[in-house]
Amino acid sequence: MEKIKIKIYSFLNNVEENTEILAIKNDNVIKYIDFSNNKMEIDIKNNIIVKENNDYTFTMKFNDNIILIYAKKLQKTFIKEIETLMCSVSKKRFFVKYLLKDENIINEYYVNF
Repeated sequence: MEKIKIKIYSFLNNVEENTEILAIKNDNVIKYIDFSNNKMEIDIKNNIIVKENNDYTFTMKFNDNIILIYAKKLQKTFIKEIETLMCSVSKKRFFVKYLLKDENIINEYYVNF
């Protein structure tokens, strides 16, 4: 386990963000807390991103083309279909581009570590 500095670029729901933050890297998993106080976990090997806040946990499974949305207060999971347009992993970068099918919005997310 090591502390690393990562650069994050996201274009989610037509909002672009570009930040640099400290994270913890353990094998193929990167964990950090973003500026909105979301706990983020990126599983590079399995192409999964988990984003958790006080109300929801979003599990984005790009190999399965789904987002699982767990509403904590309701204790219920909802499934949202996506189309993974590109998912690329290199030695120092994780990149994903996907389409939210029901909203017809393309999102991008990448991490340089």
